Amino acid sequence: MTQEPAEQYVIIHGYTANPQANWFPWLATELEKAGATVTVPAMPSPFEPRLDEWLATVNATVSPLKGNVTLIGHSLGCVTLLRYLMSCPDTEKIPGYVLVSGFDRTLSTLPALSSFTEETLDYDALRSRFPFRVSIFSDNDSIVDPKVSRDLAVSLDTEEIEIPSGGHFLDREGFTQLPALLQALQKRKEILNLRQKP
Repeated sequence: MTQEPAEQYVIIHGYTANPQANWFPWLATELEKAGATVTVPAMPSPFEPRLDEWLATVNATVSPLKGNVTLIGHSLGCVTLLRYLMSCPDTEKIPGYVLVSGFDRTLSTLPALSSFTEETLDYDALRSRFPFRVSIFSDNDSIVDPKVSRDLAVSLDTEEIEIPSGGHFLDREGFTQLPALLQALQKRKEILNLRQKP
C-alpha cells in the first residue's frame, strides 16, 4: 500500500518581516505536530523588497517540493505567491493557497510596494487551477484596507474568514498565534474533496 505523501506548507512572510515574526513559528510548530513539513523562507531584503528576487526565492523553495504543497502568504507574501503560481505551467498542480491580509493593488499606506501590483493578476487561472483557496482578513486593518482584502477574495472566489479587531495580524498587535488559519488548514481535505466533485 502506497503511503500518502506528507502534507507540505510554505509560509511566505511580508514586508519588513522575517520567518520568526508574528504567528509564523507557532503555525509551523502546530502543523509539524500533525506530521506536516513546513518551510518559512527568509525573503530577501524585506525592507526594500524586489519582485524578481522574491519570486526567485519562492521558486527555489517550492520547486523541489512534490505533490501536497499549500502556500500561505501574509500581506506582501500573498501577492508574491499569487504571482508565483501564475508563472507555473498548467501541468504543475498543488492544492492551493491561503491569503492573510492579502492585496492586489497599490496601497496608499505602502506605495513602495507598487511594483508587486503593477501587472493585473490572472484571476481566472488562480481560481480554476487551485481548489483550496482561503482569505483571512480583519475588519480594522490599518495597513491593508479590509475592502481591498475582501475584493481580492471575491475576485479569487476564496472562502472568506473575517476576524473582528484583528488588525494586520502582527505580533506587536498580539498575534503570535492565528487559530482561525490553523482551523482552515485542518479542514483542508474536506474542502478539497467538496470542490473537486463534479
